[in-house]
Amino acid sequence: MTATLTYSALGGFSMETPAVDGPIVLATKPFDATESPLAIARWLAHREDRELHVVSVYEDEVDALAIAAGAPPLPQNYYEEERVAVAERMREELERTDAMNVTSRVDVVSGPSARVIVDTARERDARIIVIGTGRHDPMGRFLYGERAMQIVRLADRPVLIVPRDATAGTIKRAVVAVDFSRASLRAARAVLPMLSFEAELTLLHVRPAKAVTGNARSSAINARCDEMFARFIGLLPLPPGLKVSTRIVWGDTVESIDLYARSVAADIVVCGRVQTHTIAERVLVGSISAGLLRRVHCPILIAPELREDARDDARSPLTGAASWERADWSQRLLEFGYRNEGRRVRLGSELSLAEGGRCVVQNYVLRSIAVYDGGRLHLVLADRVHEGNQLVMNMDGLQSLMLQTNVAGEDTHLEFTYRDGRGTLTLDPRELP
Repeated sequence: MTATLTYSALGGFSMETPAVDGPIVLATKPFDATESPLAIARWLAHREDRELHVVSVYEDEVDALAIAAGAPPLPQNYYEEERVAVAERMREELERTDAMNVTSRVDVVSGPSARVIVDTARERDARIIVIGTGRHDPMGRFLYGERAMQIVRLADRPVLIVPRDATAGTIKRAVVAVDFSRASLRAARAVLPMLSFEAELTLLHVRPAKAVTGNARSSAINARCDEMFARFIGLLPLPPGLKVSTRIVWGDTVESIDLYARSVAADIVVCGRVQTHTIAERVLVGSISAGLLRRVHCPILIAPELREDARDDARSPLTGAASWERADWSQRLLEFGYRNEGRRVRLGSELSLAEGGRCVVQNYVLRSIAVYDGGRLHLVLADRVHEGNQLVMNMDGLQSLMLQTNVAGEDTHLEFTYRDGRGTLTLDPRELP
C-alpha cells in the first residue's frame, strides 16, 4: 500500500544553514582501486567549487599482526619512504585523469583508518566524506562495508558510500528515507546541493506492515504523515526547479527503501543515522543505515544525528502542538481514533474549582473517541485484560481540542477543555502503531 503527494519547489527557508567551507574528503587505502569513489568525489568537488582532499591510511594493525606472527619489524624509514611514494603516485594519477581542474591535496598517513578519516574531516571542516565499498564478492562487501560503517558511526558530518561500479554524473533522482527525526532532516539537507536542475527528490516514509489493520486506519495514518511531510519540507532550503514528492509505504524498512529506490532507478539513496540505539537494539534489530549500505545498488548518503539534536529547542520544529478548529473536530477525532485504536492510554481529568476533584484512569486501551452534536466528547476505553469490560465517559460542553505529537509524528497527548474542566489523554509511546 502506498500514498503519494507532490510539491512544487518555489524556494524554501532553512532553520539552520551551517557554514561548511571545507573540502570533500575522499577516504582510501593504499593500493586500493578507487576509480568510482575518486570520480564521484572529484565531480562533487567540481560541482560545489571545493578542494578535494584525498586521505589514504595505513592500518597499524597490519604491522602489529605481522610482528606477532614472527616477522621482524621493518625499518622506520621504509614506512616513510613508502608513504611518500604512494602519495606521489596518487598525485600523478589525479593530475593525469583530472579534466575538471579541481584543486586537490593528498595525505598518506598511518593509524586506525576510521578515526584518522573522521578527525581529518573535522579538522578541515569537510562538507562530506566519500568512501568506496570495495570488491563485489560477499567477503569484500562485508569487510569494506564494515569499514564504511565505522566511519559513519564516528562521523559528525555526512558520509557518502560509493559502490565499485558507480559512475559520476548528474543526479536526477534521489530517494530520502524520512522518519521525521533530526538526522533525516540533516540528510535531506545534505543531498540538496548535489541535485541537478529539475531533479526529482522523493521523501519516503516506511510504516511497519503490522500497522495496517484496515483502510480507515491506514488512511488516518497517511493523513497524519502528510502533515508531518509538510512540516518537514518547510524546513528544507529547496532550490527552484526541484520536484519534491512524498511517499508512504508499508513493510520492512530496509527492504521497502531498497525496492522503491530500484523501482524508480534512483541515483542516490539518503538516510539519517540515529545514534541513540541501545546496544541490545543494535545487536537484535541492527541499524537501518547498515542494512541499506549492504543492500542498495547505488551510492548512499548517511547523515548522523548530532549531540545537540537531543535538545528540546532543536527538536521542537519537528514536533507539534496543533489546536483543532471546531468545524474539524468530528473528522479529526475520527482519524485520531482509527490510527490509535488499541493503544494503551492514561486519562487525567481535572474539574473546575467550583466542582472540585480529579479523575485518573490508566491501564486501559483506546476503543473509540468521537464528538456529538452539542459538543459532547464520547470516549470508550477497554480493560487491557478483559476487553469486554469497557469504560464509557461523556464530557459535555467541549470547548477546545489540541493534539501533541513527537519528533516522529506520532500522537502523544490529546488535550481538551470542556464545560466543567479539562482533561489529557496520554498515549503510551511503547505501543506505537
